[in-house]
Amino acid sequence: MGFSALVASALCTFLLPLLLFLAAVRLWDLYCASGRDPSCPLPLPPGTMGLPFFGETLQMVLQRRKFLQMKRRKYGFIYKTHLFGRPTVRVMGAENVRHILLGEHRLVSVQWPASVRTILGSGCLSNLHNGQHKHRKKVIMRAFSRDALQHYVPVIQEEVSACLAQWLGAGPCLLVYPEVKRLMFRIAMRILLGFQPRQAGPDSEQQLVEAFEEMIRNLFSLPIDVPFSGLYRGLRARNIIHAKIEENIRAKMARKEPESGYKDALQLLMEHTQGNGEQLNMQELKESATELLFGGHETTASAATSLIAFLGLHHDVLQKVRKELQVKGLLSGPNQEKQLDMEVLEQLKYTGCVIKETLRLSPPVPGGFRIALKTLELNGYQIPKGWNVIYSICDTHDVADLFTDKDEFNPDRFMSPSPEDSSRFSFIPFGGGLRSCVGKEFAKVLLKIFTVELARSCDWQLLNGPPTMKTGPIVYPVDNLPAKFIGFSGQI
Repeated sequence: MGFSALVASALCTFLLPLLLFLAAVRLWDLYCASGRDPSCPLPLPPGTMGLPFFGETLQMVLQRRKFLQMKRRKYGFIYKTHLFGRPTVRVMGAENVRHILLGEHRLVSVQWPASVRTILGSGCLSNLHNGQHKHRKKVIMRAFSRDALQHYVPVIQEEVSACLAQWLGAGPCLLVYPEVKRLMFRIAMRILLGFQPRQAGPDSEQQLVEAFEEMIRNLFSLPIDVPFSGLYRGLRARNIIHAKIEENIRAKMARKEPESGYKDALQLLMEHTQGNGEQLNMQELKESATELLFGGHETTASAATSLIAFLGLHHDVLQKVRKELQVKGLLSGPNQEKQLDMEVLEQLKYTGCVIKETLRLSPPVPGGFRIALKTLELNGYQIPKGWNVIYSICDTHDVADLFTDKDEFNPDRFMSPSPEDSSRFSFIPFGGGLRSCVGKEFAKVLLKIFTVELARSCDWQLLNGPPTMKTGPIVYPVDNLPAKFIGFSGQI
């Protein structure tokens, strides 16, 4: 082969692909820049858009918190990126987030990534809009009224007490996070869907837990449904869950009246469709039930695991919780086993502050997705119509001026009330505005009962010390939080 042939071969092998790649990057940059609305004089936020088609999705999925912290340090509280196939602006800080959350239906509308919409389905609350969303939320909220929560308290207490008794006999090492997920899953299945997982057998329960974990791991995927892709695996796991839920729905339809004495959220949805003369849509019911299970156990499992971590690292805070329980007659003597109720739980102010501080430092859901309905102006930048907007919960907590010594675990910061205007959007673990978490009161009651039972029955040691937390998409400890549990002596 002659010299000229070698040169031509080298050009074809190396130079031509490089030139094509550089051309693709240049075209990508021009495409991203063309998204700016010329009718608005403001510039786009700073930031980068990543690789053609993929954007910065791969970096975000692989690095998560590290990627987001780097972006915040480099570009500030508002920056552009390209995630899950869409140009995106990420927003943080109380004032910026307030603008987004209070602009629902006027400036922005909810729009989760295509993979989330596909897996959870169009019939779930998160993907409904305007009147449909308002109507469905009103029905579901009946399952979280104060009277309904009162019915749930003994069920939660029973499940938590039985679980902690098992932990105390688990030996020198227990992986907390998987155990808490199983506990919260059983509670959500019983209360939200009226399903008795223990009666279905441990194999059936474990199959459902594993299917949920697989579905949630793949919620945020590239929107490519081919064998072995994240979306494909997520849909396959979702179908297993839907099959089990459909069995439960058909059993409810045959039974007519609930066995538990209270009506769960799924029962209320079924009655609503029947009462209005609407045809019962099995697919929408399955999607709504799946969403309730997702919101009702993954997020509370994350928060409860963080509670164990923080209380394990701050024994002085645990002792203050126990002192509050002692004052209320809940720590020792014959009242130790007395049933909790809503009135007693509402009196546990310091315990409530411990939960708030946990949610401030480690919010289970890192943020929410919206889409700009029109080009909007935010803090000197434009967000073009049609772009995705992510408001960050974790970053907003991190940068809030309201909190001093932000990295310190200090529940006392919530004991004194803050001015409403300054605190409303500085602390948003449940989101805000029209789309604040529908089950937030349920979550607060559940976490408070969990904290009470944990504090009055267990002492524990974190075997690996402070955990490293990861987001995927819910916040969790990388090492599953190994710990050793022993019985609490009753002495403060």
